[in-house]
Amino acid sequence: MLTASLADAQSQRKGVQRKGEDKTEQVYKAYLDSLVALKQRYENWTYTGDDVLTNPYYYSLFASPTFYAASVHRVLPPLENNYRPRGAVDTTLVYVSDALNYVYTHAPWLIVHNETDIEAVPDIREKKPTHIKPDISMTRKTGNTVPEQDEDNLFDASAIVVRRPNFWTFKTTIDLKIKQNYTSENWYRGGESNNSWLAQVNFKADYNNKQKITWSNLLETKLGFHSLKNDQYHDFIADADVIRFTSKLGLKATKHWYYTVSWQSWTQFTRGFRSNNDHVYSDFMSPFETNLSIGMEYKQNVTGFNLTAAIQPFGYNMKYVDRKGLASANGIDAGKHSKSTYGSNITMRHEWNIAKNIFWKSRLYYFTNYERVLVEWEHTFKFSINKYLSTDLSLYPRFDDSVKHEPGDCLLQMQEMLTFGLSLTL
Repeated sequence: MLTASLADAQSQRKGVQRKGEDKTEQVYKAYLDSLVALKQRYENWTYTGDDVLTNPYYYSLFASPTFYAASVHRVLPPLENNYRPRGAVDTTLVYVSDALNYVYTHAPWLIVHNETDIEAVPDIREKKPTHIKPDISMTRKTGNTVPEQDEDNLFDASAIVVRRPNFWTFKTTIDLKIKQNYTSENWYRGGESNNSWLAQVNFKADYNNKQKITWSNLLETKLGFHSLKNDQYHDFIADADVIRFTSKLGLKATKHWYYTVSWQSWTQFTRGFRSNNDHVYSDFMSPFETNLSIGMEYKQNVTGFNLTAAIQPFGYNMKYVDRKGLASANGIDAGKHSKSTYGSNITMRHEWNIAKNIFWKSRLYYFTNYERVLVEWEHTFKFSINKYLSTDLSLYPRFDDSVKHEPGDCLLQMQEMLTFGLSLTL
């Protein structure tokens, strides 16, 4: 009977032992499965803080293979009475210890470190060394060379220069066009020789803080002459003469709409004549026109196409002539230098790369004081030959019913110009 009791006890003990081994084997297999799963997961993994690595109990499983005595002493008799952990033990920690013990007993050759080896298992709380040299590419050089730094103070604030973002962009375009035509006196179709040239310089300065505020500035200058062999009064006459400045301050309202305040002013460089006539039709500051408007502007920028359209219902327009004799011809009362009106205007500009070597830009300006209307619509087609040479076709229709005219006169004015020459963008 005693033998039977001992056999039953031994069988029960083996069952308990076998049950513990099965539990340890399950944890071990689960550990191996988790490593495989984590390997697949971490190929394109981004840490979010929601995973098993957030539990510090798993550190010993995922760190370098190391022998931890505490895991062994949880299953073996203690060497010292005060060594065995006392009190409640977290179930997760027990499973981790069993998994480590299984590895220690079944695959000890995989363990490469001991927990007493301080150099092999660095403290994860250890501070980063202060002797790391800073990346000089993240700073701006002061002068031609990088200043020497003390090894004990490599992070000296005086050696680091923070560059403020630059919200300004600048662009300059320069065009010089030349045209020459020779016709002999006995040419069967008649005609006469002439020469012409055109110089054009545009300067653009734009501010955009990428949040709310934009400020665009554009200065346009154009001056061109052509010769007249049979003109009794002039050797050359200006056929293109413009000085125009546009400034626009915008406050972003939506993705494409801005509240804007714009200022436009324009005049010309020199006196304007007609063939075989010494009468001055225009001059510098005669006329001079300026417009200040408030409204909204729409902006659209896509690849190869930029559009701005300003609708400004509140505008002040002032026209001035330095030569009083030109007052009536410019819609100003005789004997006066200036005239002010109030109204509204629309200004549209677009730039479009139609094809690789074909570029089209235009400007539409419309102003009305609800009695008179001024409309200008400039077009420039640029056909690029290479980086520096191009052919330009300019069309400039204009309508102004405020100027002095006789009944039946056509108020539509038109200027066309085809040029070839140098074109440079800076």
